[in-house]
This record gives sequence, C-alpha cells and structure tokens, in this order.
Amino acid sequence: MVTRPRYCGGPSVELGYWLGGQGTPFQPLETWPQLQGRRVIGTYRGRSAAALACRLLGVGEGQEVLFPSYNCGTELDAVLHSGARVVAYRVSRRCEIDLEDLMARKSSRTRAVYVIHYFGWEQPMAELRRWCDDSGLLLLEDCALALFSSGPSNSVGRAGDASIFSLSKTLGSWHGGLLSMSGSSVVREPNLVSPGIQTLWTEFRTSLRPLVYTGLERLRIYGPLISVRGRLRKCRDIGAQDAEFPPMPKSYYFNPDADADRSLHTRIRALAGAASPDAVLNRRRANYARLAKTIEGHPGVEALYPELPRGVCPLHFPIRVSNRDALVREFEIRGVPAIAWWKGFHLGAIDWANFAEACQLKRDILCLPVHQGLDGEHVEHICSAISDVLKTATC
Repeated sequence: MVTRPRYCGGPSVELGYWLGGQGTPFQPLETWPQLQGRRVIGTYRGRSAAALACRLLGVGEGQEVLFPSYNCGTELDAVLHSGARVVAYRVSRRCEIDLEDLMARKSSRTRAVYVIHYFGWEQPMAELRRWCDDSGLLLLEDCALALFSSGPSNSVGRAGDASIFSLSKTLGSWHGGLLSMSGSSVVREPNLVSPGIQTLWTEFRTSLRPLVYTGLERLRIYGPLISVRGRLRKCRDIGAQDAEFPPMPKSYYFNPDADADRSLHTRIRALAGAASPDAVLNRRRANYARLAKTIEGHPGVEALYPELPRGVCPLHFPIRVSNRDALVREFEIRGVPAIAWWKGFHLGAIDWANFAEACQLKRDILCLPVHQGLDGEHVEHICSAISDVLKTATC
C-alpha cells in the first residue's frame, strides 16, 4: 500500500520520514548546492517567496513580467500582487519554454522574465541569462518543482537574480519557501513576521498526521480508504462535464494576510536541514526509472520526459494521457494517489484560447509519486497499478 494521501502541497507527507531517523544531522540550508554563494531568505510559502522577490527587486506598477503560459496559477497570482502586468509566452507540449516567442513579447515596459523548471527539468538558462543581461531584464527562476535539481548545466536555481523554492513539495512540510538572491542583486533587508501561535498549533497537529497514516497502513486500512475515495469520485463524476477552463481552487490565490511578509518557521528550517540532498535525489531518480520502464509498450500513454538527464531530481512521474481524470480515479481505486496536475486555470490574467499547448498540458498531465519515502514494496505496488490501469484503459 502507498503510505500517504498527498505528495505535493497540503499536509506533511514526509515529516514522519525525517522524524523516523532517515535524514542526516542538521545542516544549514545554505550548504545545499543550489543555495551556495547566494543570499537565502526563509519564507512562509513558495508563493510568499515569489511576491517577496518582486518587492525586493522593484517589480511593480506600470511594468510587465514575461510569464510562462503553463503555470499552476499560484505563482502567477503572487506576481500579480506586485501590481505588475503579466504577459504570457508559449510553452511547448514537452514543457519547454519557447525562447523565440518569449523574446518577441518584450516591450518597453518589460521588467522581468519568469521561468519555471517543470518537475525538476532544466530550462535553457544560459541563453536566457545572456538575453536578460543584454536586455537589462531581471530573471526570476521558479524552482518550486526543482529542489535538489541541478540539471546537466548545473544552473537550476543559480542563474536567476532571484530563485523561488518550495520545501513542502519535496520534503513535505506543512509550509516552507525559500527565496535565493544572487550576490549581484541589490536587496534591502526584508521585514518578515515569524508565524504565530496558530501556525505553531498547525505544525503540532501536522506532526501527528504521519503517525496516523503509518498506523492506518500497518492495519491495512489506508489503501482501502484511498480506494473508497476513488470510487466515490467515480460515481459523483459520471455524466459530469467540465467547463472549458475550470477555475483553479480558491486556496491557490495569493492571500496578502496569510501569505505576504511571513517567514519560515525555525522548526521547519531545522527539519529541512536534516534532509540529505544526495539521498533524496538518488531515491527519486531510482523510483522514476522504475516507473518509466513500467509504461513502456503501453499504447495511449507517454512519459512527459522519457529521459532522465544527469542532475535532475524529479518531483513526480508525469505522464500524458487523453482520459486523465478517469485514470486518476482508477489509480485511487487501487490505492495510488494520482494527481490531475494543474487542472485549474487562473482566470483573468491570461487569454487561454491563445495558448493551446498549455491548455492541453492542463488537461492531459497525470502525476504519479516517486518521493523518497517510498520503499521497494510501494514502488512495485504503483507499477502493478500502472499495468492494471493502463491495460484496462486500452481494452
């Protein structure tokens, strides 16, 4: 059985892993390869880091930010909070930014370029960095999906004037973001407020959840609970028709009262410092390779990234399928928490009708877990579910 119900955001999915002694002794986060030689600011969330980057670098009213059309919407809303206007550029069906389209959208009001390293895969940072320097533009790197990734060029998180990270997505803490600033960036000291008593209570409750999940698994209850959830969703969704552009959840929008100007809790920083980047990287890569081998030969499904380049720390195993939402329910019925990745649309800032590739990605991408808390039995269960679901889907 797979041990935990969510693998990206939400409740702590890895806290029990670290509390169970699987991490290393605490190390300052600045020793992580992606953060070495840069100024690191702990923030409440990844979206908090994105908003703070705009504030510290002077991105705001009357300016434009070139932004990838394929996005979660959370990071987009954080940038909009600065008062700047977002100008979307094309992203291919392979999640590769279209540099030619990006450059063509530059105007006299353009102040910055925002780029996302999807699922841990590196974008062409060397060429983009040169163009930003020649054009006098800031470069904002979103590494929320790429913690511990370096990429073949070793540039992930190190090329931008500011780089944004999310601890929760990879390490599973309830909250936690990082803003990494280059040494050349002119930065004034941010005035951040430490999370209060409500956050402390939330963290306490969160620390108990992995123990509950582990207990349910040992009692062989967890898998059936996930299965029941999948069956209930299947019954509820029969005959339902999604809107062309279904809105993203309300919780994804930037909340100035909850998200802005709040720091990373010291307890979360300490837990993150117990993580071994190399151990996380190696385990995720091994799990990814096993799942990639499993889908070979199945018609109607393809890995978004068939290859796993050197230095990539995959966040998930993303696959492209035509009947994504139905397959998500089938995986849940088998006890595997699949994710309909970035299904919702941020409405109002982007004319989605002009970005067919991004829309198709939002409708087709299904993510399966590869996180470092999975052992061999878990991975084999996921592989068995893949073969079962995909075989049934093509019959």
